[in-house]
Amino acid sequence: MKFLNEYLRVREEKDSVLCVGLDPALPDQRRGQVIKTKYPGDESDIILQFCMEIIEGVAENCMAIKMNSQYMLFPLSYRKIESLNQMIHSYGMLSILDHKVSDIGSSNESAFYWAQKCGFDAMTYSPYAGNIREATDQAHSKDLGIFVLDLMSNPEAEGFQKKTRFNETPLFMRVAEDVRSVGGDGVVVGVTNHVREVDIQKIRKLIGEDIIMLFPGVGHQGGEAKKIFDNAGTNILINVGRDIIYSEDPAKMAEEYNKRLK
Repeated sequence: MKFLNEYLRVREEKDSVLCVGLDPALPDQRRGQVIKTKYPGDESDIILQFCMEIIEGVAENCMAIKMNSQYMLFPLSYRKIESLNQMIHSYGMLSILDHKVSDIGSSNESAFYWAQKCGFDAMTYSPYAGNIREATDQAHSKDLGIFVLDLMSNPEAEGFQKKTRFNETPLFMRVAEDVRSVGGDGVVVGVTNHVREVDIQKIRKLIGEDIIMLFPGVGHQGGEAKKIFDNAGTNILINVGRDIIYSEDPAKMAEEYNKRLK
């Protein structure tokens, strides 16, 4: 319940359910949406400065920052990530590490240890190793919230997470049941086309009202926030990444999204 209480406090203070996703891509990393501003220094310095500008710009209009480890853990040192989390907290926001940890217990425990040392408030976890209870207990022992992947935003999730069954129960529903039974803090549920309104309703019914639903997929991936508001209850976080961080004016875009999400 500790993370839920922090979530409720920050949501009220910020009057927002917006979570901004940090996926900082360098120009030679991919085509399309990348860091365009010229910053001094090496790749690590460029990513750090970009993230600092985004955090400062969106702070007034969002309640959480979600760092994508695939973009940040390799180029940034422990100290630089720690400094970003200190900045996030100084603006009164929560910090979530989107790492999708999924391993044996000792490896997961190491990930939770370093996430706590870096100053994160919560971490995402992939349940397909089967050790949901162990991972939840490990995260809580480090004062971290844990968000379990349930029904993801990529289209392939429909064929795996919805059609795979345990005793006739779809995998995503089994995960939701387990998260509630072990006292998890949240689930990650996409809001793209293959995730239907009835899927969101089923997950909310299975997890109860106190577990937070974190929704990626709004914005660049085409997900609609109305589907969330109509079916997910009140304890929600809506993640928007590329539409905000790669816009011409991230602060203004965060403000516009925050108004829409109210």
